[in-house]
Amino acid sequence: MTEYQHTSVLVEELIDLLAPQSNGNYIDLTLGGGGHSQAILEKTGPDGKVLAFELDGRAISASQDKLKKYQNRLIIINSSYVNLQAEFNRQKINISGIVADLGLSSDQLDKAERGFSFKDHGSLDMRFDPNGQTLTASDIVTDYTEEQILKIFQEYGEVKQAKRLARGLVSWRKNLDKQKQKPIKTSMLVGAILQILNIKEDNLKRFRIHPATQVFQALRIAVNDELNNLKKVLPQAYQTLPSGGRLAVISFHSLEDRIVKQYFKKMTQGCICPPETPVCRCNNQPKIRLVNKKAIRPSAVEISKNPRSRSAILRVIEKI
Repeated sequence: MTEYQHTSVLVEELIDLLAPQSNGNYIDLTLGGGGHSQAILEKTGPDGKVLAFELDGRAISASQDKLKKYQNRLIIINSSYVNLQAEFNRQKINISGIVADLGLSSDQLDKAERGFSFKDHGSLDMRFDPNGQTLTASDIVTDYTEEQILKIFQEYGEVKQAKRLARGLVSWRKNLDKQKQKPIKTSMLVGAILQILNIKEDNLKRFRIHPATQVFQALRIAVNDELNNLKKVLPQAYQTLPSGGRLAVISFHSLEDRIVKQYFKKMTQGCICPPETPVCRCNNQPKIRLVNKKAIRPSAVEISKNPRSRSAILRVIEKI
């Protein structure tokens, strides 16, 4: 069995709002460790299916082991969820709902060789699919211009002191080239960040979050084009859903949640005529309804058991 550690978040809340029915078919856009797919499969017996997307080969192997008793009802697609519409059309099944958990798995965070965490000493990689993707976080740090790095820090990480860090990293990497230290290690980047910001290791406790957190988030999003992929998949999910079908999205930071929230808001709008128009002429109708008007977050009990769940945000809509 593949050694794979991950605890899915907000499982009970998601199942409650998604309301999977016996023999219903569902799509899991982010299979991961299989926690949400398993919960859906348990509710949709005896014949309901889950069509699950996953790029990470380790996650696929782990989920196949974990969910082997459902193997006849679980269809795993080794592809990005941006291919949702094409893959759905190929499968030719009717569905009742879609789930997306946009967070990293604990396995990705805890495996040093993946380079997602600033707490380890692995290569600065950060690719979700090491076999299918070529760009790494190390490539960005060592090869991108100061302007490109600054844009990534500002748009994908809302990094404080982004200009100082971008300029500092370009200066810092000149010494790397001389020493031929490529690809660089995560610990090297953390050290550079602390050096540029003039922060001592023994002073880190005064920071609510580690100074490297937003930089690592920005690099990961850039490597995997996460925000653009999210913008691409939401309209596909809407098109794929039948009337009455539900879409549940769990995001983990403000940039993701903002995209989800704004898309849902746009799709709930009725008349979009200018305010000065006395009578509606656009005939625009709401296309979805919010199942939960207020975003759902993990309970204190869940956070105590799984601290990584603390930033999760669940939003669910229903197609009209």
